[in-house]
Amino acid sequence: MKDYLLFSWNSIRHRGLRSWLTIVGIVIGVAAIVSLITIGQGMSNAIEEQFEKLGIRNIRIVPASLHGPPTSFFTLPNEIIGKTEAISVVEYVDVAMIESGTLEFNKEEKFVQVWAVDVKLADRGFADLDVMAAEGRLFLPGDSGVMVLGSTVAEEEFDKAISAKNNVVFQDNKFRVVGVFAETGTEIDSRVYIPLQDARDIFNRHDDINAMVVHVKDGVSVGDAQQQIERELLRSFDDEDFDILTPEQILSQINTILGAVQAVFAGIAAISLLVGAVGIMNAMFTSVLERTREIGVMKAVGAKNSHIAIIFLSEAGIMGAAGGAIGIAVGTALAFAVGFAAQAFGFPFLSIKVDPVIVIAALIFSFLVGAVSGLLPAMQAARLKPVDALRYE
Repeated sequence: MKDYLLFSWNSIRHRGLRSWLTIVGIVIGVAAIVSLITIGQGMSNAIEEQFEKLGIRNIRIVPASLHGPPTSFFTLPNEIIGKTEAISVVEYVDVAMIESGTLEFNKEEKFVQVWAVDVKLADRGFADLDVMAAEGRLFLPGDSGVMVLGSTVAEEEFDKAISAKNNVVFQDNKFRVVGVFAETGTEIDSRVYIPLQDARDIFNRHDDINAMVVHVKDGVSVGDAQQQIERELLRSFDDEDFDILTPEQILSQINTILGAVQAVFAGIAAISLLVGAVGIMNAMFTSVLERTREIGVMKAVGAKNSHIAIIFLSEAGIMGAAGGAIGIAVGTALAFAVGFAAQAFGFPFLSIKVDPVIVIAALIFSFLVGAVSGLLPAMQAARLKPVDALRYE
């Protein structure tokens, strides 16, 4: 086998330019597939990391009509808060009202998303989210007219950074910034938090909320708690009023969508790989024609049909493997470049990592693509009769 590979490698080097042009097709296809899969896996890793930070034992109760993150357009009635708090498996309920508005600081105005929370539970809710103040403090019971900012809002939104104890104006109402969150690498960095009662007064919303985070008591299975909460709430509300989601369910839904998108893009990229395979086949057919007399000489001195076939299959496989190796390097570099670009543009959540399984699978697959592409030309070369091959001009 060593002799076969060496002979095949020398033949490829002899046709250097043509071989490299053939290999380029495999490089493009493998690079596209590897980069897309790596980026998709990076997004999945980032989502899982964020969910771990957002509390794995917390159940979300959202409007049933909601498809995506909570917004101000889909609401839950206030009555659902007390009903949920009364359930035995519930330790506490953290409610959220979500709105958007104009934040003014240092004569600049920015449109921001505001999350209003119950200040009586803010310390427990923020502790569950594993967030802390990098500057100042978080909410205290009884707080009013105060604001806590995510790190991105405080440090990057305005020309001058906002610090704790600065005064800002939100929707024509004066607020004092009491704290700035430490950077979390999650969507919390881009939020503004104010007391729930202040938000109700500003937006005249006294009868509804947008989402609830239910913290399950220690020792209770999250799955069992979900079933009990749903059973209890259905006694007072319709199943069209709310949805109960565990972190695993949300993560599964996101990964399903992400996987479908990733499969579509990988399928498109596979077309490039198919083109590369056709290129290898064409190059090998040409090689058979050019080396017909050489094949005749090898058969005349004792080479078997299997020997000839292995030589051409080896050549095709080497070209496929070479294209795959280069494509893996290029695709990985592209994935990391996308990750760095995402961080540079303020999206720090993309977690790019090299998966050895993807690397090995891509290398084996590219070798097989090359070998399969060379199968027909190898069979054609093996069937040549020595006498006809030697007479070929």
